[in-house]
Amino acid sequence: MHKRLDSLTGLRWWAAFGVFAYHMANLAPLRHQSLLNVGYTGVSFFFVLSGFVLTWSAAPSTGIRQFWWRRFARIWPAHLVALIPCLFVFYSFSTPPDDQSWVKQFSLPVIALSIILFQGFSTQPAVLFSGNPAAWTLSCEAFFYFLHPLVNPSRTMKKKASSALLTSAVGIGAVMCLLRASGVIISPPLERLWEFFLGMALAHLLRASVRFHLPAWSTYVMIAGVIAFYWLLNSRYHDQSSPFISSLRTFTPVILALAYTVMIGICASADIEGRHSPLRHRLLVTGGEWSYAFYLVHATVLYSFKNFTGLIPWGVWTIPVWCVVFIIALAATGGLHLLIEKPLEKRLRRWGDLRFGNFRRS
Repeated sequence: MHKRLDSLTGLRWWAAFGVFAYHMANLAPLRHQSLLNVGYTGVSFFFVLSGFVLTWSAAPSTGIRQFWWRRFARIWPAHLVALIPCLFVFYSFSTPPDDQSWVKQFSLPVIALSIILFQGFSTQPAVLFSGNPAAWTLSCEAFFYFLHPLVNPSRTMKKKASSALLTSAVGIGAVMCLLRASGVIISPPLERLWEFFLGMALAHLLRASVRFHLPAWSTYVMIAGVIAFYWLLNSRYHDQSSPFISSLRTFTPVILALAYTVMIGICASADIEGRHSPLRHRLLVTGGEWSYAFYLVHATVLYSFKNFTGLIPWGVWTIPVWCVVFIIALAATGGLHLLIEKPLEKRLRRWGDLRFGNFRRS
């Protein structure tokens, strides 16, 4: 049994909030909204973190079918419930209005793909962002979950093998960046798989007693650095096309994924060694536990407002709108997490452990 890593749960909240702040530009952009555009890359953080957590917590006693069922219990019930209001926010059962580009014509086959989380394998936006538009990442995660017990070694990899896996993941990521820069479009589950492998490699390194000895608070310094890097590259020097700037822009996904990998390593090491970590604050840990539900509902709440208000330019109403949307999204998050996600996962896992594993009653 591996030690609980609460700092990573706290870090999850900041990644989820970053995605929310990025998406709020579609409703009520701030005056310096470009500083928050890095929130888009929070998805990369979640892919790396997923690979890390699943590998760190993997137990040889957990069978493949039991593992798959547990992951199904973890993500699917909340996904299905969160999908229902999306049908009324992002779809029209008649002709979609011309002034609401985010509203699509209802299509049962497309919705069916999003229900079973196959939509991510399409490169067509109408399919990729179908159902709950945030759920394309769940399609990626479902694919990663399927692969994990098939490719993850049952024993801890040695340091050299773990380092080789990490290097390979970075190399594949660099190739994906070059392909995208060349105009080649690859379905997200295949394009982003290297980030999941990056997290797996990090977990094996920590299992092999590799540690990051920086204090956990340095993660906040790194977050500030990531924000500055992304802002400078995509806003301040957006028009520059020097070979150096162009290369940085091309390989930004790899650079940021490595930064997130280091952050995860720092926080995990602090928890393993019992060192102080501000990311273990109770509010942050609770936010991290709610982050999946928050991710599922925030866009629905945001676009529910936009259906009535349209885009709200920067002004006296911007901050109040942010606060109202955030509070409503947080209330919906609490309901989804406490009434659906948590209890149904517990019940489904218990059934699955009885059916597929060696379940012991406490």
